Amino acid sequence: MADRLILVDDLDEESIKGVERIDFMWRGTEYEVDLNPEHLAEYDEALAPLLKVARVKQGAGRKGRKTAKPKSETAAETKKVRDWAKANGHEVPDRGPVPAAVREAYARAQAEPGPSVPPQGSQGAAAEPATQNPYAGR
Repeated sequence: MADRLILVDDLDEESIKGVERIDFMWRGTEYEVDLNPEHLAEYDEALAPLLKVARVKQGAGRKGRKTAKPKSETAAETKKVRDWAKANGHEVPDRGPVPAAVREAYARAQAEPGPSVPPQGSQGAAAEPATQNPYAGR
């Protein structure tokens, strides 16, 4: 079964025939009002002098979702920075953004030549035991 939306004029609270919803903004606040054809004509008449001299705002009339900005870093990279920071005496929050100073220190440390660390599973390095997830099975 389909739902029906019945609009009632917000000024007289009785009219339902031909009522339209009008969206507008006034001093930074967005509003909406439901008006019958008679009240809509009064609204149009009241705005006519202003609309003659008003400018259309750039980007006005575009509706829809804004696209998200692409993330510059993956969660895995952030975790790597956070783990490095903790291991090297930097204070970092467990969640949220990593401070710029910590990111800069990480970038400098990665650029400096240092002892090479063999990749996991390479020969000659003792493999560390896997850490069990305390939340597994919950």
